[in-house]
Amino acid sequence: MGAERIVVFPDELLERMQLETTIFTPANDAVGFAALSEEVGLTLILRLYQLVMDEDNIYDPIQELAAFSFESRIELDQFINRLPEITGLEMLTILNPLPGASSVS
Repeated sequence: MGAERIVVFPDELLERMQLETTIFTPANDAVGFAALSEEVGLTLILRLYQLVMDEDNIYDPIQELAAFSFESRIELDQFINRLPEITGLEMLTILNPLPGASSVS
């Protein structure tokens, strides 16, 4: 395991969302990803943010990349567990589902 990484989120983001996980790739230490969730009615929303390391070696969220909705905590957790292994092509099909197809598998 590498060195500990520090990620700083704006307070207003953490007031309404829960940090689920952060993901860093060995290919590029300057960027990472954060998954945060929130409840909207009976739906769980998972939002993925891009993190970029600043000059102080602190990661800051710079943009939301995608949002996914789930009907249960189990579905959300399964997706989070699969997230690091999802290929780029698979992610494209998740982000652009065929009409009538299930959302996230």
